[in-house]
Amino acid sequence: MEWYGPLTILPAVALIIMSTTNFIIALNEEIFLLQNEKEKLKVIIELKVKQLRRLGIANGILYGSALLFLVAGISKVLTKIDYLFNYILLLGVVFVAIALTYLFIHAIKSVSIREKHLRL
Repeated sequence: MEWYGPLTILPAVALIIMSTTNFIIALNEEIFLLQNEKEKLKVIIELKVKQLRRLGIANGILYGSALLFLVAGISKVLTKIDYLFNYILLLGVVFVAIALTYLFIHAIKSVSIREKHLRL
């Protein structure tokens, strides 16, 4: 793979980061609004805070993967060491997979949290 290969993945990672950040902002606003009925919705607020934590972790991992893709591209240009490039690139892919797993869990759990909230 050429040096610019990992750099072509960056826009996709950036799009996922932007989407995750929008989720974080919306969830933060929702938690703030739920604070008005803190006693009644205590369980829901706690579940949403856990969601917020998962989204924050996923976002951090995505930032790490973007950094790894950037370093992989630069390492290929500067060092010409193929195995270093491959390891860093593979690590970036693993980071994206972990972050997407967190986002997958978020998506599944958000439905059950919404159902619990609507029942109250």
